[in-house]
Amino acid sequence: MVGSAIIAVRLPGVLVPSRHREFLVKFPRSVLWGRVLITVAGLIAWWVMFNAARDSDEWKWAQPFVVIGVPVALFLVYRYSVHYLALRATAALLLLLAKQMVDAADASETVLRLFVTVLAYIWVVASIWMTVAPHHFRDLIDWAMANDERCRTVCSLGICLGAVLMALGVLAY
Repeated sequence: MVGSAIIAVRLPGVLVPSRHREFLVKFPRSVLWGRVLITVAGLIAWWVMFNAARDSDEWKWAQPFVVIGVPVALFLVYRYSVHYLALRATAALLLLLAKQMVDAADASETVLRLFVTVLAYIWVVASIWMTVAPHHFRDLIDWAMANDERCRTVCSLGICLGAVLMALGVLAY
């Protein structure tokens, strides 16, 4: 699933690079995309925390705080955190996805699980970078999307990574 999502996100960069470049250059400061992505990340985090509190007796006391706290936190983010919200929300989603990838890799006995594990840790470092210094990541996006040729090259590399992950998912896992 991760490989197919990577391919789906990168494919427009190969097919229509000018429109894809325009979107990606505006993406870091997009309030709309930031709110959509942070809502998705918040709902996933709420679901995970709620189920952890429900299933564990030692965290049962935290369940009311989770039920009330996550929506309040989302409201505060909507209200006061608009600068680079799309990048920070993407970082939150990458962290959640990296955890799932490491869990899936840990369940496997093959040596190829290290590829997925290393990729997940690279995503963790990228998430930290996006959160702490989003302007650096914005500059990296500007560099990678400088022209149509570079956009096609970068997106083609992403498609290759997605294809490798899909092949690992089908053949190794």
